[in-house]
Amino acid sequence: MPSNQSSADDFEPGIPPQEKVLLAAMSVLLIFMPWAIGTMPLWSQLTALGLAALCFVISVLPRPEDPVTPGAVKLIRFPVFHAGLLLMGYIAIQGFNPAWTYLELAGRWYMIPVQDHIDWLPTGTDTAFTVSNPFRYMVILGIPFLACCALWCGITRKSSVFFLFIMLVLNAVVLSILGFAQIFTGADKIFWVVEHHARHTVASFIYRNHAAAYFNLMVGLSGALALYYFHEGRLMLRRSDPSGIFLFFAVILLALVGLSLSRAGAVLGTITLLSLFSVFLFNALVQRATASNRLIAVCIMALVVIFGGYLVSQIDYDRLVERFDQISELDDRPWQVRWSAQKASADMFVNNWFYGTGAGSFRWLFPAYQDWERDAATFGPDRLWQYAHNDVLQYPIELGVVGMAFVVFIIGYFGWQLVVWRTLQNPLAFFLVLVLGITVIHALIDFPFQNPAILTAWCVLLTLVTILVRMENVAERRRRRRS
Repeated sequence: MPSNQSSADDFEPGIPPQEKVLLAAMSVLLIFMPWAIGTMPLWSQLTALGLAALCFVISVLPRPEDPVTPGAVKLIRFPVFHAGLLLMGYIAIQGFNPAWTYLELAGRWYMIPVQDHIDWLPTGTDTAFTVSNPFRYMVILGIPFLACCALWCGITRKSSVFFLFIMLVLNAVVLSILGFAQIFTGADKIFWVVEHHARHTVASFIYRNHAAAYFNLMVGLSGALALYYFHEGRLMLRRSDPSGIFLFFAVILLALVGLSLSRAGAVLGTITLLSLFSVFLFNALVQRATASNRLIAVCIMALVVIFGGYLVSQIDYDRLVERFDQISELDDRPWQVRWSAQKASADMFVNNWFYGTGAGSFRWLFPAYQDWERDAATFGPDRLWQYAHNDVLQYPIELGVVGMAFVVFIIGYFGWQLVVWRTLQNPLAFFLVLVLGITVIHALIDFPFQNPAILTAWCVLLTLVTILVRMENVAERRRRRRS
């Protein structure tokens, strides 16, 4: 990051009124989604889609303060918008051209082939919208699509990016406090009042691995903000900065991940925090700074470690170790069954690799591939897999190579932008991209991207970090031209 970046911030114009309205609407959306049972129920997904649509409309309305490049023009020039529309159209074709239909008979359900579908077009399943079908997935994917387009078109100030970053962290911290309270009080309901059939709820999430994935994202974001403010404070020789606060938040959030007893979450969260501590200490002890600043940094680290040690001491290690021990068992343990299911999922992809089976169809069509005998020995009869426990595999199964081409293009576009705008030179952006990659690693062994709150947070962070590095590099080029 350029050493005089802070001086550029001093001359940044104030946030325009319309952008403030967008920030308010986007904040409501991003705060609502994790609190609304992780946005897993249909009512919360429809509400989130409405909020995302509101953000989208606000972002493309004409702006008196920016008549040259209004939001609508930015939208037309945004390749992700066109790729997203094509993906939505592709999923809609799957929904209108079902190859399988749901039939319930004598208390059991079956998937019956549809004879009059069009073979050369993408196909899907004729199943209930309230459970899972292509149109339901259009709702789920539409939330991050509209939110990211709104951010790209409507965010014009660096301070707006940091406002959303800080808002996300603070929201996660408040949610984690309730999560701690639920665990320590032994609550068997979400927020003590919301009943749910799930056995391992954490805070507002009905699945502990979803909670771990979401809070690990926030651990990384909080750590990235700590790195940014610490880096800026050292460059400007400031006596104090808020980096210690965000480092403290990161430890709190990681402690909740540990208490969730999510194996993958605990490992990946620990890797994230250890990476953060390593970079943090390097900056504190090696980079240019006063002796008092170094002393303050070391004291902050010591306090964070002490408090973090107390929170970590509250983790039920016996249960956590027991869960890790399941991985090494050779017989009919859940981990082995999950591995068997992933191999069956791979077979499912091989048989439907081109167009896919249809968005939202995995739970309906996977029974034809699963190992019923192994599943019955572990979970009992009638075990049904709603997800493949591998998002990197399930999305291609449902969308096929054709549908995944749009997804790969979108991710590739952001990746190309991050390379062009020199992300490696920006501590916050580089660390945040690393954290986004860690979430993808989590998706190799679970299904975090089936949760709309996690999917939207991931996409929003990717969009915001791209906007940030572009803004900072454009500002640096302008300074060079003036000098």
